[in-house]
Amino acid sequence: MPRSAEFDRTKALEAAMKLFWARGYTACSLPDLLAAMNIARSSFYASYSTKRELFVECLIMFGDRTLTMVERHAEDRSATELARAFFESTMLQVSPNKVQQGCMMVNTVLELADVDSELCELATDKLDAIENAFVRAFTADLSSGASTSHLDPQTLAALVMTLNLGLRVQCRRPHSPAELQHLIDNSLSMLEQAA
Repeated sequence: MPRSAEFDRTKALEAAMKLFWARGYTACSLPDLLAAMNIARSSFYASYSTKRELFVECLIMFGDRTLTMVERHAEDRSATELARAFFESTMLQVSPNKVQQGCMMVNTVLELADVDSELCELATDKLDAIENAFVRAFTADLSSGASTSHLDPQTLAALVMTLNLGLRVQCRRPHSPAELQHLIDNSLSMLEQAA
């Protein structure tokens, strides 16, 4: 009978997610993960069969948290205000090292697109869920008359996600908060013209 895992699973998962987010899937070795999670190899294997299984849980957690944050911001904002809140909360209101880490979902797509189609698809599904939250926000704006855009909500939401991808890549380069704010403002200016 396998031994049960004796550790704080949530805390360990959080530590693993941070390591995967910082280094990527491929660069995280099992010893690195065990050290970050502060668990023994036996506890790891009692809870996860592979590093990949752990990564899947971490990616789901990251994606779900991001979607929850977007949905929370969407409750009392227009779609363009939601885009601003999304960009600023994920790029300006976090520590500089997290900004330069980018987005775990975007990083996964970039790292694993040609290596692991299933993990890439999971990350893409999580990004699609965020895009769909923006589709709902733009649909509400058009329905209420807050927007008179000739573009459909799907196109506008795709523009938000395209801007997000570009900003995420920019975040990998060193920028001051003022420079990031300028990049966000310019991106939102393009969005506002379209919306």
